[in-house]
Amino acid sequence: MSFVLNEESQRFYGRRKGRRISQAGVSALKEGSDFIIECESFFETFFVDKKKIILEIGFGDGENLVNAAKTNPDTFYLGADPFLNTTVKCIKKILENNLKNIIIWPDDVRKIIKFFPLKSISEIKLLFPDPWPKVKHQRRRLIQDEFINSINRILKIKGTVTVGTDHKILKSWVLEKFQASSNFEWQVKNSKDWETRPKECFSTKYEQKSLKEKRIPSWFVFEKKQ
Repeated sequence: MSFVLNEESQRFYGRRKGRRISQAGVSALKEGSDFIIECESFFETFFVDKKKIILEIGFGDGENLVNAAKTNPDTFYLGADPFLNTTVKCIKKILENNLKNIIIWPDDVRKIIKFFPLKSISEIKLLFPDPWPKVKHQRRRLIQDEFINSINRILKIKGTVTVGTDHKILKSWVLEKFQASSNFEWQVKNSKDWETRPKECFSTKYEQKSLKEKRIPSWFVFEKKQ
């Protein structure tokens, strides 16, 4: 089976690669190649006989992804991040911890999400996505109506989407977009619900930096209705 991905279907904004990857990083990519998705084989095997799959979009250095996989060895994790340097860091952590329940898509998740089986994902996490704060750049934000529709298709009923952000503009944007969707319900009872990091999420260097700089993160959890 073969899938042809239209490279022009989604435009990615931002860097794909930063500083030069070290020789150790290159070696890690080679050693960890089994953890990196090759599109032709991915859809044939990954979703078979897996009861719970969690998708993390934009995993950064892999701190949350790796800690979650270590804590929940019977859950399978799919991480998607287009930035090669962070993929290298994440692969190193996977190898160091000898994890077998993570697989990585090192590119824009929108290129593959339409190929996911219907209702195949239990949870989706977007932790500190790029806010693209300028009005002229708001179309570059990942969370758009089309994206919400696409994740609604792949989420199981009562599956959740967790979004963490420390940017005030993106906080309003996230609420506006998800509350405009009839498919999701914000899981909130009081202010502590969005002021407290969910127990399923782990502290990262980015979160600690934002707290140190007095940018208080908000945590939004949306549940799929039907």
